[in-house]
Amino acid sequence: MVPKTYEAKVLDDGHLSLADEVRHELDLKSGDRVEVTIRRPSTPANLDPDNPLVKMIGMCQGDGKTDSALNHDRYLYNEDQP
Repeated sequence: MVPKTYEAKVLDDGHLSLADEVRHELDLKSGDRVEVTIRRPSTPANLDPDNPLVKMIGMCQGDGKTDSALNHDRYLYNEDQP
């Protein structure tokens, strides 16, 4: 299945409103539970998503080693990669 991205609207009472297409595709009924994954917001709309530099945004985020530049070769060829 190819990943798809949808937006959900947060209502005043804290509930999320999902598009009909999402509910239909996932066959969601009232009372069903869904899993939510938290991630940073998407790339701003004014940036061209086909620009190779824009595609690199966020690649270095995470909980990797803080000394990667200094020890690049060691980490590159070591089994214990960050």
